[in-house]
Amino acid sequence: MKSNFPFRYVASWKGVLFPTLLALPFVSACPILAQQRSQSTDFNSSQPSAVQPRQQPQSAGQNALPNAPSASRPLPNSVSFDERLRHYRHAIISPYSYIGTPIGSAIGQWENEPPEWGQGAKGYFHRIGSGMARHVVSETIRFGVAAADGEDPRYHPARSGSVWSRGLHAATETFTARTADGTRIPAFSRFAGVYGAATFSNLWYPDSRTTAGYVLRRGSTALASSVLLHLVEEFFPLTQSKPLHESSSQPTGVADTTTGGEDRGDH
Repeated sequence: MKSNFPFRYVASWKGVLFPTLLALPFVSACPILAQQRSQSTDFNSSQPSAVQPRQQPQSAGQNALPNAPSASRPLPNSVSFDERLRHYRHAIISPYSYIGTPIGSAIGQWENEPPEWGQGAKGYFHRIGSGMARHVVSETIRFGVAAADGEDPRYHPARSGSVWSRGLHAATETFTARTADGTRIPAFSRFAGVYGAATFSNLWYPDSRTTAGYVLRRGSTALASSVLLHLVEEFFPLTQSKPLHESSSQPTGVADTTTGGEDRGDH
């Protein structure tokens, strides 16, 4: 146990749950902010313009192709900021979080890891609180990084093909992400989230578990759990999501709200 007062507070159950409680108002406000932004956009678009643009004569080619696609059509894999907010909120309160975190905490309890947290109900709930706090921190970091580099944070299931190909797809979706134009890049936001949360958790972990080796272990365990939860989403989905081949052909109005599940427990 850390001797300084701030660290002793963070190491308590209040300090473990504080990041989670701090994020709840923001997460709850996301739908309201998105709705207000949508209403504001609809209101502005419905107002007549003070200066009417001069009508340009249509050419014969335009008359012949009335349904030609617009050059300003959004890219098929682009994700709006409001969609990112909805995905972030769902990632925090996803049913996968409530399944994975107790399981991971039970494994940590069985391994008595870390031993300073002890056994019994107090030790188990300490591990659950720590896992949920890491999950909130991880998803928050991932939200910011994905918005900055244009990653699509959603999981797109294959839902077709052999068991092997679908399992490989679930692993690929964990370690890579698609950009707005459909290009696959390393999932920088996921890596930053899981290892950033593992580092941040040093605030409440005992001193014996704040070394670089244990940080790497926590982050890698969270990354491995993401693969397992993507396999669950692929073969036993708890929520409906758009398959990848359908999502890539849809405009940005269709959003997949499943989550990869970065931090599921402490073990």
